Formats: sequence, structure tokens, C-alpha cells
Amino acid sequence: MFGVMAVKWLVGQMNNARIAREFENWISGFLAQQISSDHLNLFEKDIAAYIRSSDSAVYASACVPLFLHYRRIRRIDDHQLRLSLIGCFMAEFRAQAQAQEDNSTALLSLMVYVFDQVNQDVAVVPPKGWSLNDLLGFLEHIPVGLKRWTWEDAGRTRGAEPVKWQVENEYHVQNLLYVLLAPIFNDIADEVNLQPVGQKNPRIDLYLPSLHTIIEVKYRKDEKKSFQALIGEIAEDASLYRADTNYKGARIVIFLWDCTRATQEHAKFKEGVSKIDGIDGCVITSAPSTMSW
Repeated sequence: MFGVMAVKWLVGQMNNARIAREFENWISGFLAQQISSDHLNLFEKDIAAYIRSSDSAVYASACVPLFLHYRRIRRIDDHQLRLSLIGCFMAEFRAQAQAQEDNSTALLSLMVYVFDQVNQDVAVVPPKGWSLNDLLGFLEHIPVGLKRWTWEDAGRTRGAEPVKWQVENEYHVQNLLYVLLAPIFNDIADEVNLQPVGQKNPRIDLYLPSLHTIIEVKYRKDEKKSFQALIGEIAEDASLYRADTNYKGARIVIFLWDCTRATQEHAKFKEGVSKIDGIDGCVITSAPSTMSW
């Protein structure tokens, strides 16, 4: 089964319709018979199910779907489901380690690979697991810490010049979010280039692979940048991100830094953003009141 799976991948890379048909004809005869027989173990049956129907296969083990997820073949975007599978896999791993039967080198290699990936996955996300609501809650509480944002009219120590932490551009906000999120999600990526869409070259501001979530950062410097214009930009960005097959199923969170502190407009803006297809959350943070407009 491991060898047939390798052939499946090779056929997919060749992108040849004739060879693909020949492969399907080749496996259609014997694969169903092998699945229904007693010759295959649990994991081999799951691999056979994947070979037979990649998108609709239902797996009895946790090892095989996790393997396909970590190889970016069939992603598990539901974080809670992935955590549940990780728990089941650890039980499978212990059972195989204690079993007296001789397992194939291929199966042992598969399980060791998944074990290593699981260790990295668990290290990335807090033990209780983060959901989308956890992320949104974290972002919404950022203003609590901004009360200590450095904005001095006079130096705090003798002879020191006053210091002001300027936030003048969108990338400054992006850097701030990176600083806050990187200790929690050490797989965080920024400035991720996506597949071109015609003359457009979309790029993700921040991406959290462990949550399969995009954070799109927006910056309102003054009243020249209207909320209507921001909604238009967000709608365009979301459609471009969905055009890339690798991120079609990703969640998208909008984070707006509002220098104008136009809080009377925030509720309407969030309501408008929530109506855009593919947007899963919107957080607005006003610049600290100590900062000059």
C-alpha cells in the first residue's frame, strides 16, 4: 500500500490525463478487494482508502489523516478536531510500541514522522488549544496593554530625551502583532506571497499555520482613508486570498489600527466587514489617546 501511494503521488506530479486514467484503471481492480480482505492492517486499509478516494475517504486511524495533514495533502483546518486526533494518535503510537508483532519499516517510519510533527504542533499551540474565538479575544484585549505605550513629553531619567513609539504605517502594526503572537505561535509567518492572480501579486500580512488563519492588517492614519475604502480593500483582499488553493479554506481575521479614534464608526464598520464572504472576524484597536493625531 505504501508503494501504491507513492505511485499515486508520482502520477499526480506528472499531470498527464492518460497516465492518470491508466492508474485509476490499475487500482480499480484489486484495491477494493484488498480493503475488504483480512490481509491489511488498520493503517494500510486507511492508506488504501486514501488512494482510492482522496477527498471522501473516511479513516479509522488517527495516524494516516494526521500524516496527510502534516504533508499538506489533506489539511485538517478544524483545530479542535486535530487536537482530538493527536490524542488518539498517541494511544495508537503507544499500542504499536507495545505490540509484539513485527511492523513494516514503512509503517514505523510513518508513525515516527507523525510523532515528530505532533510534538512540534503541541509546542506551537498552548496546551488547552486555541480556537478562533481565543485568537479574537486575545487581539481584542491588546488595548489593555496600550496604557503603558511609551509616549513621553519629557525624559523619564536625568538628561534623557523624551521617547515616543511612533506607529506611522501599516507595517508598524503588523510588526507589533508579530511581536505579540510569535511567542505563542512559533510557526507564525509574515509577508507570505501567494499565487499571482493576473497582474495582481497578493501577499498575506500574517499567517498562523497551526490555526490555518490569515490576519489582514489595516491602518487608518487620518480621515482621508474612509471606512468605505477600507471595506473595499478588505473585500478585494479576501477574494485574492481565496484564489490560492492552499489558502482557500483559511480563516481570515481583520485587524484595524485606527489613529483617528473614530469609535462612533467602529460598530458599523465591523458589521459591514462581517458581511463580506470569507471574513471570520474583525478587531479594531484605537491608537492610545496620548498619541497625537
